[in-house]
Amino acid sequence: MSQKMKTKWGTCSREAKRLWLNLELAKKPGECLEYIVVHEMVHLLERNHNDRFISLMDELMPKWRFYKEELNRRPLRHENWSY
Repeated sequence: MSQKMKTKWGTCSREAKRLWLNLELAKKPGECLEYIVVHEMVHLLERNHNDRFISLMDELMPKWRFYKEELNRRPLRHENWSY
């Protein structure tokens, strides 16, 4: 599911087994979208950002830290449009 979010790239519901993705991810590199999907899916297995979570991320997406940094360097949304 996708929706407009003001502060997050994605979130998930473990109970409903559903992910929500920020629509702004469509404007980012595909690898960054993949990182968010993997991140949220790992939350279906592990709720917290603990050692198990990090281990699963390392196993499933070895370069996840690079993509996380890429997203943190980029603004959530770009409001200034010029023509």
